[in-house]
Amino acid sequence: MRPAEQLAAERARGHRQLAGQLRLARRLAALHRARRMELRAERRMIAAWRRAADLRDATELRDAALRDAAEPASWYVPD
Repeated sequence: MRPAEQLAAERARGHRQLAGQLRLARRLAALHRARRMELRAERRMIAAWRRAADLRDATELRDAALRDAAEPASWYVPD
């Protein structure tokens, strides 16, 4: 092989290796991005569960208070 052809072949091989490394780096970056999105979604879901539980507790307390207010006091004797 002539020196110019050899140089071109080495450059092409180097470019293919670099392209392969860039593909791997992009794939790894995409995996990291997906993992961060997954963790963020999990945190949001947990926060939503907590808010739902808080709302459920508040609703139960309100309903209990309304029931208690609707019932006459046990010590009250009407005329």
